[in-house]
Amino acid sequence: MKVGGMFCLESTQGEVQDFPGSLEGDLRFFMSGRCGIYYSLLDLKQRDEKLKAYLPAYTCETVIDSYVKAGYSLRFYDVSPELLTPVFDEAAIPDISVLNLCGYYGFSSYSRDFVRKCSDSGAAVLHDITHSVFSSDGIDGHAAYAAGSLRKWMGIPSGGIAVKRRGQFTLPTLPPEEEHIAGRIACFETREKVLKGEPGATEEAVGDIFWKTELRLRRMFDVFESDETSKEIIAHYPYRDAIAKRRENFRAVLERNPFSSSLRPVFPDLPEGVCPSHFPLYAEDRDRAQEILGRRGIKSTVYWPVPPHLDPADYPGAEYIYAHILSVPVDQRYSREEMDYLCDAIAAAG
Repeated sequence: MKVGGMFCLESTQGEVQDFPGSLEGDLRFFMSGRCGIYYSLLDLKQRDEKLKAYLPAYTCETVIDSYVKAGYSLRFYDVSPELLTPVFDEAAIPDISVLNLCGYYGFSSYSRDFVRKCSDSGAAVLHDITHSVFSSDGIDGHAAYAAGSLRKWMGIPSGGIAVKRRGQFTLPTLPPEEEHIAGRIACFETREKVLKGEPGATEEAVGDIFWKTELRLRRMFDVFESDETSKEIIAHYPYRDAIAKRRENFRAVLERNPFSSSLRPVFPDLPEGVCPSHFPLYAEDRDRAQEILGRRGIKSTVYWPVPPHLDPADYPGAEYIYAHILSVPVDQRYSREEMDYLCDAIAAAG
């Protein structure tokens, strides 16, 4: 049995679905989450004279790259390993013009009062919703923008979204970059062949295509629009079924309680309204844990490697997170039997 790996391309058939969550405003679709974040920052930049951003020290380097490319100077806040809680510094508020938030893995543990104070001071709030888009509190009420990616949720070539929650976007966009879309489609096609057991199709080949495509995008990302297939997938995807299944699977792992002091959950509870993107764990020996999980067919992922923009030693909470966190899938593709198998693997790796 195997658990994890790249999604297959989703269907564009069926009834049109209402997109869940608080995405009221001017909603645009982009080729990736970083394209959506970058476009939001360019819109903000039209009236932002400070160009000073306050970002979490625990984040993906592609998020930081969006701010750098948009011309923002950076200031970071630490993140506590306890429930991945941001450690904000109120002294930063007068100095910043935009606050970046992230509801890690679908869980929002940040201080709403600090966000309100930032908004009241005139700083824009940009909520990176890549992990939290389907949680009921996944977009803060003070957010001027919400942007991120749906690629961690379903098999979709593009998946970037951006919402301006008050007013309209006015800047032009670029058409989708066809070579990137072709690379993504090739990933899905190869993944399908792997699952069918076709000769010569391997997970290594899927990874090679993915990373070639991904690294190319990191070099040339811009305000590229989504392709039409991705828009159709977004329109027809059965969100509520997926949300319910993810919550069911996350809860099943918690109830089995396969953890130990050396491999333990980041979030020991599942609050009402939270839709988990993954099941994150802290491992005292991450390499060993991933090796054991891999031998048992469990694909684990590290979100994220340390970005080159900061020294983690300056942020002790983030430094611990970067060194110890890993995540395993509990998404809508998997049954209770597969969650039981996942729990057995977690117990063996602990």
